[in-house]
Order: sequence, then structure tokens, then C-alpha cells
Amino acid sequence: MTYGVKHVVGIAKASEKKPVKVKGFFGTDKPVFGADWNETLNQVWTYAVGCHAAHALEFSVALICYFLMFDDAWMKRCKELSFDWVAPVVMFNLGCMMVFVGGWHWFTYISSYAKGIVGNKFNPDNQYERKDPSSVKMFTSSSGHLNREVFYTTLGWLQSAGWQIAYMWMWANGKLGVYTDFWSTPAYSLLVLGAVTYWREVHFYTCHRGMHPWWSIKNGLANGDVGAFLYRHVHSLHHKSYNPGPWSGLSMHPVEHLMYYSCATLPPLFLTVHPLHFLYCKFHADIAPIGGHDGFDDPAGNADSHFLHHAKYECNYGVPWPINFDVMFGTWKEFKDYPEMGTRSLKKKE
Repeated sequence: MTYGVKHVVGIAKASEKKPVKVKGFFGTDKPVFGADWNETLNQVWTYAVGCHAAHALEFSVALICYFLMFDDAWMKRCKELSFDWVAPVVMFNLGCMMVFVGGWHWFTYISSYAKGIVGNKFNPDNQYERKDPSSVKMFTSSSGHLNREVFYTTLGWLQSAGWQIAYMWMWANGKLGVYTDFWSTPAYSLLVLGAVTYWREVHFYTCHRGMHPWWSIKNGLANGDVGAFLYRHVHSLHHKSYNPGPWSGLSMHPVEHLMYYSCATLPPLFLTVHPLHFLYCKFHADIAPIGGHDGFDDPAGNADSHFLHHAKYECNYGVPWPINFDVMFGTWKEFKDYPEMGTRSLKKKE
């Protein structure tokens, strides 16, 4: 669940009354299994190239961060915690938050371009300013939803920055294995880097599903249902964003942040990694939820399945692309089967 240049261009055209359908490679929205050659090419593209290319933004940010902060002297510098290197890490992360989360919120809810996609909102109601949708602000709202989302999302980015600082310190002090020459073992380096995409999907579905009731929300731990306990005391905060926007993606309890970012913090405990592996996984977790929670159809995030999860709760725990674990485990629901979910689903029924 991410966004990129194609979505920006699509929204800009929509604001000019020239809405476009953002198509995937080979002319389809999402590759599906099938017998004809076009669909076979889509499958190859999706699982070998497309699933990685879709996260080029996150990788680019990770690469920029690496070149800015991991120079030849970084190990010597990071042996001691000091303001000189800790502050730039925090500022870089908060800067990314403002550019990507704040920027996408501005683009889809406040800017003049936002007017062109109002009709593409999954839930037509404006969750921030119900009386006057045109008065949405950057950080606060009369409904209180935006205030909460900005606060907890900021806590998330700060925790993310904290993990980056912790691992830089541990690597510098030899407490965890790390190597600094990416091309010293090219096959291993590229394999681990490519595995991030698939690992993120597996981790997200497992972690997310585990924070929803396993069998009974009523009794929780009394009935051995850890998921019900976690939902009630932790994950329910994220679901206060029942009608999500860009700030909703990381609007979650700090305990959930801890579990969520374990996608980046666990692998270095068991593998010798290059800093870029960690950074890519971390920024993947930071940035990918933005488009998945913006609440709009094409040409914006188009994450109808995850919007349905926020509306209906017990379905669509994962990301349907490239691997749909919800289909595998019987938790998949089609957005089009819920005509009450807004104008888009009604159009699909016609």
C-alpha cells in the first residue's frame, strides 16, 4: 500500500476535469492468474519485478538516508550517543513524515487538486470537518480525528527514528553483525534486499491478524484469546480511524508501533545485514501505509480492501498485492459486495 508519481499526476489531471484510470503494467489494474499470455506476463512482472518497483519511493528514501548518514566515519561517530548524529536522524525522519504524510494529506484533502477527487472518496463523509469539508486543516480538526492521528503518527515516526539510532549504535559497538560494503557479497546483498518486499507482506498479515480476536472478543484472555486482548487495549486505537486519511496509517498505540516495526528490527538480530537492508525495511513500514489509508479510489491510493477492513473490522487483514493471504486463510471480502460503502461500490454494481 503505497503511492507514487503516477497518483500525483492522476490527481492533478482529475482536478482539471480529466480523470484518468491509473492502469498497471500490460494494461490491467492488478495482475490475476489466467491462461492467456497477457495475464502470464502480468504474473511474471508482479512477482519478479512489479512488487519491488511499486516501492521505489521507499527504497529511494532509504538510499538517500544511507548516503547522508553512513559515510566512512559513521562507525567511529556512532560509538557514543551524541547530539551531533542523533539529532540529524530524528530530523530526517520527522522531515520525511512532514513531506510524505503531511504532503499527501494536503494534496488529497486541502489543496485545489483535492476538489477533483472528492467524488472518489470511499466514504463521502469528511471525517475531519463534517460541516464544512472545504475547511480541513493540516494538523487539527473540529472532529478531533486529525489531532489524534497526527499525534500518534508522530509518535510512530519518533519510535522509528529511535530504532534507527539504536541499531546504528549497536552496529558501531559490535553488538550486532553488520557489513559496510554492499557489493562485497552481491548475491546475498541483493537477495536480502529483494526479500524485504515479501517479508513485509508476511509480517504485516501475521502481526495484524494477531491483534484481532482469534475466536472470542467477549472474554479475551479469560478465554485464551490474546488477539481479543490486544485489540481491546492496543489495536482499537488504530480503528478509531474508521474513515481513514493519510495520517491514519501510523496512528496506532505505541505497543502496536513496537510490533509493527519489528519487521525491521527482528531480521538484524538473526542475520548479518547491510544498513541499507534495515533502512529499506524501516522506510517501507513508514511510508507504505500512507496511500493505503488515504480513503480514495484511483487516482489516489485505491486501497479499497483496506478501507473495508477499517469499516468492517474482521476481514482483509493483509495487502492483496502481490500475495493475498486473506484469500488463503478465508478472511477476504470484496469491496463491491458492500454497496453501502459509498459511491464507488454503487458504480461497480451498475
